[in-house]
Amino acid sequence: MSLGKQISTLFVAALLLGLGTRVATHNEMPFWGHWEPLKLIQPPTSIADDAAAKPDSTFAKAESAYEIDLATAMVLYMKRSKNSIHFIDAREPEVFAEGHIPGAINVSFDHLDKEADKFLALPKEDLMVLYCDGGDCHLSHDLAEWALQMGYGRLAVFTGGWADWSAESDMVETGAGGK
Repeated sequence: MSLGKQISTLFVAALLLGLGTRVATHNEMPFWGHWEPLKLIQPPTSIADDAAAKPDSTFAKAESAYEIDLATAMVLYMKRSKNSIHFIDAREPEVFAEGHIPGAINVSFDHLDKEADKFLALPKEDLMVLYCDGGDCHLSHDLAEWALQMGYGRLAVFTGGWADWSAESDMVETGAGGK
């Protein structure tokens, strides 16, 4: 076989392998152009004082979830008990047990049929901070969409998730504990 045919055969094989992998993994990234991360209608939000966590301010009831960064998540964490803020971990229970934000409630989106009651027991007027692994993990966004359908309107998705929190904070809890 000539060198040209070998190169052509390798190219076609690589192309087919790449396309096959893409189809098998249900990759949503476009074939060409720029990939855009999932955007919710509400812009990223930062808060500076206690008033911002109250219902009539930054995190007022909305048609979609807000997206927040690590700094905002940490501020909300420090104000959680005083302002009725709940941290909800949307990851699998086994992953949650390996490490999570202290006091977080594990409501795995993949096991929502069994765990919905934990979420539904929380007051609808409270602020829910939802997170998963961060990066390309969409479990927290999926949980936010479900929560909106259930009548919860004060939702913030911590986009950096567990990856950012565990990299930047010593506040870590292990075990199935949580709430």
